Amino acid sequence: MGLTLFRLALALGWGILLWITVQAGLQLGFDKAGDFFFGDMAHPWRAQFNIDFGFHLLLTAAWMIWSAQNRLVGLLCAVLAIMGGAVFTFAYLLAQTFLKGGNLKAVVLGRHYIV
Repeated sequence: MGLTLFRLALALGWGILLWITVQAGLQLGFDKAGDFFFGDMAHPWRAQFNIDFGFHLLLTAAWMIWSAQNRLVGLLCAVLAIMGGAVFTFAYLLAQTFLKGGNLKAVVLGRHYIV
């Protein structure tokens, strides 16, 4: 039951974020995300949120490199996680739950998982 809820949360979160991302891109331009992210740094709370989010993305990227079976694939996924945020990461995690047969230890530890 827990794995099913986790997968549903990932799928729902991915769908919502994808929809919001497409709407923002259509309204403001897909090339403007960086302008807004870095432009908001003048506001103290937005700067705090964006820097917090940036560190979260870097930690996620480091985990993807560390856990990947192949370092080159891990590096590619890390770049996609940084550029795509949760839109990429949620889809990645959802796919991994199926590829690893629902074994969350194998998902988290990747190549470091020992049977």
